[in-house]
Amino acid sequence: MRSTPTVHGRRLAAIAMVGVLAGAAGCGSDGAVAEDPDASAAPSEKPSAQVSTPPRTAELITLATPAEGAKVADTFEASGKANSPEANVPWEIQDSTGKAVLDGAATADGWMDKLYPWSTTVDVSGLEPGTYTFIARTDDTSDGEGKPAEEVGAKITVE
Repeated sequence: MRSTPTVHGRRLAAIAMVGVLAGAAGCGSDGAVAEDPDASAAPSEKPSAQVSTPPRTAELITLATPAEGAKVADTFEASGKANSPEANVPWEIQDSTGKAVLDGAATADGWMDKLYPWSTTVDVSGLEPGTYTFIARTDDTSDGEGKPAEEVGAKITVE
C-alpha cells in the first residue's frame, strides 16, 4: 500500500519552505535595517538658500531654448518638445527665492503618442534686471491624483 502525505504534513513542509526562502532573501538577517519614519522625515542638512534648476530633459518634456545662462531682454523665445494633456505646456519664471514672478502657457503641436514641438514668446520687459529660472512643465489635470507634472528649466539673466 502506498502512503500519501497528510494535509498536516504538507502544511508543515510549506511552512518550512517559506522559512528557507525568507532566510535566503535576507529577511531577519543581521544586515536588515528598519527605518524610523520620524527620523527619516527630518532633513539631514539645512536647506540651501539657492533654488535648484530643473533638468533640461525629462520623460515627457524637453527644453531647447532658452539656453542655460542665457541673457535676455524684453522678450525671448522658449521652446522644446512635450507630451502634456491637451497639448498644454504651462511655464513660469521664478526669482532667486523660487517665487513665481511671471507665468503663462504654450501649446504643443499635439499630445498622447509622442513628444510634440512647443514654443512661445515670453515677455520679460516688466521684470527687474537679475537672475531668474525659466521653468516649463507638463500639465497636471488630475489635481495631484495622477502622475505628477514633470519640469524642465534653465537659469536666465534679464538685462
